[in-house]
Order: sequence, then C-alpha cells, then structure tokens
Amino acid sequence: MDSAAEAGLKAESKADPQVSAQLKGSVKYLSADDSNSMASPVIARKMIMSGKYVQPALIRTYEFLNYYSFSYPAPVDDPISIIPEMRPGPEEGAYSLQVAVRGLDRRMEDLPPFNITFLLDVSGSMAGEPIELAKAFILGFVDIMRDGDLLSIVTCNRRALVLLDSQTVNESFRRQLERILGQIRVNDITDLERGILEAYKLAGKNYNYRYLNRVILISDGAANAGAAALDTITRHAEDSDRQGIYLAGVGLGEGFNDRLMDSFTDKGRGAYLFLDSPLEIERILDRHHFAANFDIAVKNVRLKMIMPAGWTMEEFHGEQVSDIAADIVPQYLAPNDQMIYHMTLSTDLNPREVRDQRFGFEAEYRPIPGSKQTLFAEASVGQMLSDQRQILKGDAVVEYAELLKKIGYPLEEHREDNLAEFEKSMQKIEAIQDELEDTELEGILALLVRYRRTVQQGERFPGSRDKSSESPAAVLGLSPDTVRRVSLSGPANNKAIKALERLGYSTRLRPQEGYRFLALSSGPVWNSYPAGSGELSGQWFTHPRPEYMGSVKSSSAKQKVADLHQVRFELKAPRWAESFSFDFNFFSAEYPDYVNQTYNDSFYAILEARSTNQGKSTNIAFDSNNRSIEVDNNYFQNPFHPIPNTGTGFDAHGSTGWLRTSWPVKGGEAFTLTFSIHDEGDAIYDSLVVLDNFQWHEYGTVGTTDPLN
Repeated sequence: MDSAAEAGLKAESKADPQVSAQLKGSVKYLSADDSNSMASPVIARKMIMSGKYVQPALIRTYEFLNYYSFSYPAPVDDPISIIPEMRPGPEEGAYSLQVAVRGLDRRMEDLPPFNITFLLDVSGSMAGEPIELAKAFILGFVDIMRDGDLLSIVTCNRRALVLLDSQTVNESFRRQLERILGQIRVNDITDLERGILEAYKLAGKNYNYRYLNRVILISDGAANAGAAALDTITRHAEDSDRQGIYLAGVGLGEGFNDRLMDSFTDKGRGAYLFLDSPLEIERILDRHHFAANFDIAVKNVRLKMIMPAGWTMEEFHGEQVSDIAADIVPQYLAPNDQMIYHMTLSTDLNPREVRDQRFGFEAEYRPIPGSKQTLFAEASVGQMLSDQRQILKGDAVVEYAELLKKIGYPLEEHREDNLAEFEKSMQKIEAIQDELEDTELEGILALLVRYRRTVQQGERFPGSRDKSSESPAAVLGLSPDTVRRVSLSGPANNKAIKALERLGYSTRLRPQEGYRFLALSSGPVWNSYPAGSGELSGQWFTHPRPEYMGSVKSSSAKQKVADLHQVRFELKAPRWAESFSFDFNFFSAEYPDYVNQTYNDSFYAILEARSTNQGKSTNIAFDSNNRSIEVDNNYFQNPFHPIPNTGTGFDAHGSTGWLRTSWPVKGGEAFTLTFSIHDEGDAIYDSLVVLDNFQWHEYGTVGTTDPLN
C-alpha cells in the first residue's frame, strides 16, 4: 500500500530507537500549539461579518488549522499516530508538507465525571450581547453534563463572589440555574486577578483526581491581571501522573483582550475559544467537539522532523520551530483531534530523485497517567505524495489565514495590492474547493467574498454619521436629538482637537464606532511622528480639577496648568435611558520618564448633572483607586499589559489601551459633559486622549471605568 495512510500505519507501531538514527539530514523541532486553541478564526470571522478590517496581529495560522476539521483516522495500537502528507507547490522544487499527530477518539460516555468551575466576568463592559452569550454558553454546557456531575460558579467584577459551590447537576438544578443566571446584573470594574484566585481556590477545595477538573473563564478580557494570576494558573495546571486543574478561556465582546486570554490559556493548558454567535456555542458543545475542546488525550507533545539533505524549510505555519529541542514548549493533544504541522519546503534536487527520499518524524509525548514515550515514523516523498486530500484542505486553510495577514491598511491606500493578493488566494482556494467540495471551505470562500467587498469599497458602518462629518457629536456617535450644544475651548483648538480616522501610522488603533475618533491633546495632534514636546502657548490656566472624583471630594489645592483644551457637550438623556457610556484611550509622553512625579498631565471627563453629587462638577473617568487618568493610574501600560502603540507617535511612551466609562443618569435629564486635558507642571511632553462610541443604555450602572483591552 504505497500511500500516506501506509506511513500513518507504520507510525502506529513502536520503532526501534536506532531507526531514527539511521536517517541523515537536518533536524527541526516543531510545535503546533495546543490542539484545542482556536479563537483566532472566530475573531476574524466576527470582524469580517461586521464589515471591519481584520487586524493581522490577531491571525494565528495554527489556530485556523485547529479550528477546521480534518478526517485523519484515529490510532489503533498507540495513544497517538503520525500521518504525513506532501503536495507539489506552484513552482518547481516547492512542496507543501502537512504532518498530523492524531489522538485517540473518545465518546462523551467515556469521559470521566465533570467537576467544572465557571469564572464569569460580570463587569460593566460585558453588558449586552457578551453577557447573553456567556449565559447561553453556561446553560448549554450544563445541558450536556450528566446527572451527578459537579458545577461551581464564581462571578467577578470589583469583587469575586461564589455564586454556586460544587452543586450536583440534575434535572431540577438545570431549571434553577436559568433563574440564577437571569438574576445576574453586569456592573463595575473588572478585577480578573481576584476572580482567578477565587476560582482556583474553589476548584482546589473541590478537586477530585477521578474527575475532569476545569476552570472555565468567560470574559471580554481585562488589563488588571498580572503575575499572581499567571502563577496561580500555572501552579494548578502542573501535575505529575494525575490530571491537574486546567483553565479553558472563552472570549467574547467587541473590546476583547486577545493577548491576555492567550497568555492565560497557554499557562492553563486548556482550550482558547471565542463566541461570536449562538451557532458557535452549538459547535463548541456538540458531542464530537466537546471532548476535543475540554479533555486531554496526551500531554507534552513535541515533534522532531528529519529532512533529507537538499531540502529547506521556507515557512512553518505552527507556533514554534527550532534546531534545538529545548527551545520548543511541548503542547497538549485533545481526543478526537490532531495537531497539524503545516509547512512549505523547497529542494533543488531532480524531481526523479525526490520520490525515493525519506523523511523521519519522531513525536515525544506523555500519556495520562504515564511517563514520557516516543513514536517514530518514516515515509518516502512518493508515499507522502500519494494521498493529498487532507493536505489540500490544509493548504486552503493556510492560504486563507495568510491572506488575512497580507491585507494592508489603510485600505484605500493599499487597494490595488490588496485586491491582487485576494485574486491569487481566491483562485488557489477555489481550485481546491472544486476538487474537495468541502462545506467548510465553502464557508471560507463566502467570508472572503464578503471581505473582498470591504477591501475594495472600504469599511461600512450603517448609521454612523462621521464618514462625512467631523463634528465632535457625530464623531462620538451621539444622536442629534440628544445634543443641545457643543463648544470647544483652549489656546489652540485647531491644533489640539481633531477628528481622525487613525493616529499617525497606526493600524492597530481603530475607531470603536464608525469611521473616526475624536483626538484631544495638550499639544499638537500629530498625524505623524513623533509625539512629545509641543507647547501651544505661553498661557497658564486655572486647574480644571472638579469638585468630586466620583463620590470622593477632590482636593481644593490651587494650581496652574498649561495647554488646557476642552470639548463641552450639553446633552439631554432619552427618557428611557438609565446610563450612558463612552470609550477612550489616553496616551502620554510623560511615560516612562516622569512616573510618580509632579509632571503629570491629566484627562478628566467632567459631569455636571443633578443626579450626580447634586450637580457639582464630578470627574467620572478614574481608576479603581479613584486616581484620575494619567501615567500613575493602574490602567496605564505596565509590563504585563503591553499595549501596541506602534505608529501612533507614542511608540516609545505608553497608553492605557481602550477604557470604557459607564455612568448612571436619570431619563430625560439635561446635563453637561466636558472632556478636558492639560499639561501639568510644564507645557511640554504632551498627552493625548482619543474618544469614541458614546452610547445610551436602558440598564443602570454604579459608575465605573473598565478596561476593554
């Protein structure tokens, strides 16, 4: 049987350790990431369906290979099998190589009992669709749990509360759970670190080695979780011969912190998933995918590949590749699943010589329980070329993911190059689809048709007024019937207050709503490099410090400030409104040289409304310690929460990332909201805030500022 299937069958038999030593050539060690991490393609789909530009930094090709299904057979005699396939590329001497390390199949009935601890983010940024998807996910998950399984729930915002402690699942409990979840109200800031500590404390108390023990974090992400949270996750995920407590991450929402959740699940050794719709919940929880998403077949998988002389690896589409084994972090393989190692190779050898050359593949892994084992397989190029159905799909999936990385921004400036890339990739994927007639590839092509329209015509946001208008109200997304008056003040409004589609050359900093955001600065608003020193006038102004910082009385100290610029809105809340929110991101050139010093530029959002402190001026944008938004507050950039400021002009400085202030209001109430920024202590080393996405809400809030990413 001269086929890749034969190579797979060979891999299922333990080989003599000396066999691998007989193969000569270059050695590569490979990692494809945990097989159940697959958030990236769902995030990309959500952005495409929303008519938005897909950020290349969010694309992890190996997660696309995890997400889409392949039909590799399960191993017969060993816990894993190795199945390599090869396919000629478009140019002479070019080849695609795809290696699957396949785990055993496992039915739902064969899984151990569940001991699940949900950690549910209930902070203000989870309002709306995110919390509804989160509740639906928990209810769907519990529906497939078996009678006698155990469930705990911890909620976290500013506090971490145990909602359920090791409740036994049965029919009556399922009915109660819907009522319990229906009573949850989102509010306040996110202290995700406190929530993680509490969830693992509870999971540790209820730990049973006979059970499948999982903490499942459901969140849109947060900025205030650091080393303590990662240490806790790592400690509980570690084990010797028993199962530990692994963390799975389920992300959702518009301001999702992808990097944070990726870090958590890397340490927690569990699935990294994303919800964009109820259909995705169904997919994650169906009987086949459930075990692949939440169970582990074998641990510490690392693949060694021996390439014969004359071959070169041009691209690797996994997570890590190295000539040194110790550089590669071993990964976990789920049941009903495979790790896909996809790469492109080249050789200058004669095509007639190539077919007889042999590649070697050695997978090391550790069963649960058990000690380290290895499995070796070798296959000739001719064998690997004989069956190409799975690698055809792999090539198409990789083409899709890599295309998303290539699309340049701004779209208008890169339109011709982008469309040329689209044409090449679409032709390749369509040719493969003509041969495979695969439903998942059909879905990919439909997404690409939609995204090509965005690339060609630009992003489309129906209902947004700021495509043709630069008025502050339109840019923020305020409806005209709620705006009575807008006024600007400052020594150089034309330089310090601008409506922008982007800041400098940044491609990562995008408007939260519509086509533009409002930039308000204590110096000139650069739309180029660099940000820093930019005194606008020799004038000094009375410090705009409001009378209250939230509910706390402010200091009455008199100071002078420089380059004070403000935008003042006179608004009237709709009668149905109980709160409003807006998003902002604060940048400062005072960071990092002037942290904890008197040179501390500040941003205020000053509210004057009868329903707040009897109409006295109140700053409503502040951190969890009631500090105003400046470089010393705990939302500002820190080592654990790096923020990509590349291209903004603040590349060497720092920012808070996107934050959302939510505040209560009385329906029909007239009030003023003033956005204010100034230089403090000097008139140089400027700061800037971008503002966007003002919304009225039918639900109440306690009044907080919470990170979005």
